[in-house]
Amino acid sequence: MKVIRRRKPSMKTALGITKAKRQFAKATGIPTTKAGRKRKAYNTLTGGAYGKYQRTRAAVNRPFKYHKSPHSCMGCLVSLIMPVIALVVILILIF
Repeated sequence: MKVIRRRKPSMKTALGITKAKRQFAKATGIPTTKAGRKRKAYNTLTGGAYGKYQRTRAAVNRPFKYHKSPHSCMGCLVSLIMPVIALVVILILIF
């Protein structure tokens, strides 16, 4: 346990309400938060497909998370000019 606390505990924590809710949720398997109860109910009804739906929806909302963009303007120019250079080289080789 920490000796120095950075902030004072809330009233719920001081009264032990938070610990009791956590123990209740662990013992019964019933979440104590509204979002947790909703998630558990939907997963029970859909056979676990609701969590997959939520993850898919979150991925759709962040489509450019893994998009690699050029770090400089030179990268933009190279990506625009390369197809033109390739076309010119192909035309030179053909004729």
